[in-house]
Amino acid sequence: MSIYLFFNGQARSALNFYAEVLGGEVEHVLTYADMPEPPPLPREKHHWLMHGHMTSSYAEIMVSDRDGPEAAVDYMGFAIEIDDEDPGIAHHLFLRLSDRGEVILPFAPNFWAQGFGTCRDRFGVPWMINCDR
Repeated sequence: MSIYLFFNGQARSALNFYAEVLGGEVEHVLTYADMPEPPPLPREKHHWLMHGHMTSSYAEIMVSDRDGPEAAVDYMGFAIEIDDEDPGIAHHLFLRLSDRGEVILPFAPNFWAQGFGTCRDRFGVPWMINCDR
């Protein structure tokens, strides 16, 4: 399973952020200007990503920018969950993903995990970071 996220002009920044935080590599970046036919966006948005792809040991994440009515991005009803067996690494991932975002549940030990926390990153994407016992 892969994750595909949609943004409104922030896809490139999000893709680079996820590659940096998750220790991944950006594999593909295609802008709307790269399309063989005229892009469905105004000229000032041709630099937006039509498709971006990043892989890491944690996840494969793809992104795209949208415009107009289809640009309404609502990340309700799901979260991207990452497990790491090292509580220090899991906590570090949580701190990086929540930086300039919103901490919903601070990363801390609980009855099932050495550490667990939930947040929304700076792009509004929800995350759950877990380190099992």
